[in-house]
Amino acid sequence: MKTHDRIYSAALAVLGVMAALGSGLLLFLAGAATGGAVHTHLPDWSLPWVAVINFAYAIAILITLCARRFKPETGRVLSRILNWALLPAVPGGTVVGLFGLLRADRKGS
Repeated sequence: MKTHDRIYSAALAVLGVMAALGSGLLLFLAGAATGGAVHTHLPDWSLPWVAVINFAYAIAILITLCARRFKPETGRVLSRILNWALLPAVPGGTVVGLFGLLRADRKGS
C-alpha cells in the first residue's frame, strides 16, 4: 500500500468517526431543542435530517474502508463513488474527497 493510500484511509477513518459522533450530537440537540432549551441558527426540523445525513456518511465510510481492506478492487470503485459524494460535505469531506480523487488509488503516484 502506498503512502497516499494510507493517508487517505486514515483520513477517511477520522472523518467517519467525526460523522458518527456528529450524528449523535445532532440527535441529542434535536431532542433538547424540543424542550426549548437549545437555541441554534438552524430550524428545529433540520437537526434530525442533518444527523441522518451524517450517519449515512459514517456508514458509507465504514463500508468503503472494509472494502478497501478486504476487496481492493471493489474498494477502489467504492472509494471513487464516496469521494464524489463527500465533495458537498464542507469542509472536512471536501478535503478528503479531493485528496481521494486526486491522489489515492493512483498507479503512478
